[in-house]
Amino acid sequence: MDDRELIATERERVLKLFSSKHKTGFNDKMEFAEWFTSRLEKQNFSCYYCETSILEIRSLIDNGLLKTRKTGYGWRGPVLEVDKRSNHLGYNPENCVLSCYYCNNDKSYTLDSEAYKRFFGPNRKVFFKYLATLQ
Repeated sequence: MDDRELIATERERVLKLFSSKHKTGFNDKMEFAEWFTSRLEKQNFSCYYCETSILEIRSLIDNGLLKTRKTGYGWRGPVLEVDKRSNHLGYNPENCVLSCYYCNNDKSYTLDSEAYKRFFGPNRKVFFKYLATLQ
């Protein structure tokens, strides 16, 4: 899948995901989708925290080296997710980044965004690189 195909696929996916929780910081689903795809390119299709490409993560999943989780709206793992850097500031373009499921789930509500990026993100990248050697 090339960059343009990934952007188009992700744009369609996030248009469907827009919900009331996003309405406080994004006017409508089109603005949300534009923000998402712009952020996707800005972050070079990688997690904000561990800086691992979503394509690398998908390869690890496809090779059985990472597990995913089924939810009511799809699978967590093979796509980047919207993460609030500060939980009390809500969903808005200035407060949100794209994160892999693994960092987003790990960071959760317990760690400060920048502390997680500094202390845990690099180690997760090392772990993903290690897993890639097992393929």
